[in-house]
Amino acid sequence: MKACLSIEATEQYFNELFSEQSDYIAKSLMIGGAEIRLFYFDTLIDYSLVQEYILQPLLLRPNDAIQDVVSILDYTETDRLEDAGQAIMFGKAILLRKGENKLYLLGVDLKKERSINIPTNERVLRGPNEAFIENLDTNLNLMRKLISSKDFIVRTYTIGRLSQTKVAVMYIKSIANMAIIEELHKRLSSIDIDYVEAPGFIDELIREKKYSLFPQLLFTERPDRARSYLMEGKAVISTAGSPDAIILPVTFWSFFQSPDDYHSSWFLGTAFRFLRICCFFITIGLPAFYVSVNAFNPQLLPINFVNTLQSSVTNVTFPPVFEALSMILMLEILREATIRLASPIGQTIGVVGGIVIGTVVVQSNLVSNTMVIVAALTGLASFIMPSYEMSSAVRLLSYPALILSSLFGLLGLVFFFMVICIHLCQMNTMGIPYYSPPFSLNDAKDTLFRAPIWSMRKRPGETAPSNHTRLRNPRSWKR
Repeated sequence: MKACLSIEATEQYFNELFSEQSDYIAKSLMIGGAEIRLFYFDTLIDYSLVQEYILQPLLLRPNDAIQDVVSILDYTETDRLEDAGQAIMFGKAILLRKGENKLYLLGVDLKKERSINIPTNERVLRGPNEAFIENLDTNLNLMRKLISSKDFIVRTYTIGRLSQTKVAVMYIKSIANMAIIEELHKRLSSIDIDYVEAPGFIDELIREKKYSLFPQLLFTERPDRARSYLMEGKAVISTAGSPDAIILPVTFWSFFQSPDDYHSSWFLGTAFRFLRICCFFITIGLPAFYVSVNAFNPQLLPINFVNTLQSSVTNVTFPPVFEALSMILMLEILREATIRLASPIGQTIGVVGGIVIGTVVVQSNLVSNTMVIVAALTGLASFIMPSYEMSSAVRLLSYPALILSSLFGLLGLVFFFMVICIHLCQMNTMGIPYYSPPFSLNDAKDTLFRAPIWSMRKRPGETAPSNHTRLRNPRSWKR
């Protein structure tokens, strides 16, 4: 630990530390007969702030103490050169006056950020239209405005030896399970990595099942959604440089919940929730079911449907399993093409490509008409899920289901769903069962269906919140 020395020794230390940095500046000034040095990166500071809040006040009151003259809220003092060097890299200007054995760390960093915009991946028909951005302070500001309570706690960490990425953990002290918060603190504190590029890094470093396809943390770009999970006793992680926040711990059912469910009537919310869960099974099992029925178990279908199915595959070149694989792969290619291209071009490619490919492959007898319908329904079912991570996992799971069905028929598909169920039951997130069956009435109110708000008096029990009561007398007006 190097202590602050003379001006010359301090400047020599910084010059050696930043000798290869072309944007490092050491400026010498004479104010009121005293020599003053400023050290900073000119690409990180705001010159107008330096001029208005540092230099002009010093020129007016050159003999007063620095802390009485400089009018900057982000103001700290240190006598350690290592701390000052770190502060320079974070965009602060370091001020040193001759004759003083103290360094002044002044927050004059240049803030360049995009404005708060509407969510792009979690759009809703009703509700707020604010989304997180890449600036962590702005994200925390959004959350503070939504939760004006002294129990709303923000704990910050610095992760990454080189990147020094700022990470914030948010929770509500009076509701959250503190055992989970301490476990999260232990896992974050144990991360030793050069840099953190995105929340996905943290997801992989703190998750329990490293090789599971199923997402174990929920990503969101919506502050209102983060608030709703905080109110259930969960924690939210936000990282500097990313517009996505992580919600944990979550269960399997959390990935089928959407903010739209709570901005419409509970009848509609329940119907849409049930539809998403049905689409989970359709995405995984429909192509596999088509192959098994077509090749192994046609007796499971009505005779008229079997005749129609058989007539559609009579002149098809490839067996059903290759039909299904080729069409699902074609859907993935079209999907990737529409994402990577510019928005207007991507939409055109998606529509035109789907129509052209579907028409050509049927007319060429490469696939059957029924398989085109199955592939289209499978693709639409995967897009209905609110979570991109769950949607991607389900699409990948359809491939092993298809292989097993092509080898063992319907028995292979049933076996695959049994393996998935066993795997889900074995998973935990932060010590909480990932697949908590909604057997109790209180837990089922916001899993398989969305119960009326006035009936959800208790918080979900999966995270064991310290305060279970959410509503006390919601309809006291009714006598």
